[in-house]
Amino acid sequence: FLVGLANGLAPCYADDHIIGHHTWNYLLSWRDFVSNRPKPTPRPSGRVWLKDANILIDRRRGTELYLALNKGGVFKIFRDNQLIASDTHFSLLVKERGKFKNAVGHLIDDYQVKVSEDEILIEGNLGWAKQKQMTPMNLLILRGVMLTVGRFFPNLIRKLLQKLLITGKKDAPFCFRRYFYWQGERWLVIDELQAKSWKSVQSVGIGGDQTSIYVVMSRTFQAGQLQPWVDLSDEVQTLDDYEWLKFEQRF
Repeated sequence: FLVGLANGLAPCYADDHIIGHHTWNYLLSWRDFVSNRPKPTPRPSGRVWLKDANILIDRRRGTELYLALNKGGVFKIFRDNQLIASDTHFSLLVKERGKFKNAVGHLIDDYQVKVSEDEILIEGNLGWAKQKQMTPMNLLILRGVMLTVGRFFPNLIRKLLQKLLITGKKDAPFCFRRYFYWQGERWLVIDELQAKSWKSVQSVGIGGDQTSIYVVMSRTFQAGQLQPWVDLSDEVQTLDDYEWLKFEQRF
């Protein structure tokens, strides 16, 4: 944490007035700070697969890949301690029955995963982003509930809110495959997406700053969010039903 601050990588809290969660990092760093400490050792090369957390870390040739296998393969790639790419997967704007919905690839699920030395594959379905928001009326209703019966069942209310706003995934009718290949000292990332019908899809993109759950504390600004989106909307217009959209990137 302190190394990140020293390198100017602290997130910006300018738009976030709920500072309680963030403050603890600074207070604990101040309390536990030791001035006489050894220099940080270099991070070892190789692969670390944290299977319970579904996070895979691959370090080789000065390149570091951080991959969330349970989030469809969203990733960050660093080279020589600099952020090269930040990815939050596919995002589709879909129009159904006159309403717009958002299908995304970064929701937590039990995806099919295959991992070998120089190849990684993640495949599964996109999910519908939750549309429910805490509007002023919803907040007033929540206040009323908490002032009455909710005060006696706070954990139940918390679980219900988490299920409504945060957790869970409802599959969307879009299948994806994401490949990682280590080739020529670089990672080749190939994304493929299939739809039963592309007619309702208004736009398709891959960005580095998406989030589709209502978690207030997760929206602090980081420089990686300025990475431009990859707009694939034009490619979709030429696809037939069940035809695969394919896109390659090399990092």
